[in-house]
Amino acid sequence: MEHTKKWLALLLTVALALSLALPVMAVDWDEFRITKHPKSLTIIHGESFTLSVEVSLPASVVDVAYQWYWRSGSGSINIQGATEPTLQRGPGDPLYPIAIEAYREYFCEITAYEKDDDDNGHLSKKLTSGSARVTVNKKEPTFWENLLGFFFTPIAGFAMFFMMFVMPFLAAPYLWIKGLFN
Repeated sequence: MEHTKKWLALLLTVALALSLALPVMAVDWDEFRITKHPKSLTIIHGESFTLSVEVSLPASVVDVAYQWYWRSGSGSINIQGATEPTLQRGPGDPLYPIAIEAYREYFCEITAYEKDDDDNGHLSKKLTSGSARVTVNKKEPTFWENLLGFFFTPIAGFAMFFMMFVMPFLAAPYLWIKGLFN
């Protein structure tokens, strides 16, 4: 019995020494927050756009994952490959807002990971950024585009054809008669 008490006392002493010697690596999740949310913007159809998010991380976080989504009528859709703090989209992208005078809302989900004490997994916490609305407007034509557009509409085209090809033939008899009687 005396022998068991000695072993138990030694075991408790070692456990106490180890608990005092090893620092506790608990994550202060209050430090994990979004410091910059993506901002809504308006673009001209055909322009690229960039959205970004910034976070403040606790010192003990070992990994951070970003995932961007866009909202549709049926819920949120994961944007494949959009796993950086910055989202860039352009006209060739299938998730680019195609319709003019339309918008799409984007947001980012950020996950911070910390190793478990027994290294068997991760402790994590997720944050979701605010939504950013990207509105697409049509390009306003310049003065010259307006002028050319006027001349190449069907009505204006007919008027130009009439003035260039029909009027000379209507004016020829008048000029001929005027020349005979003067």
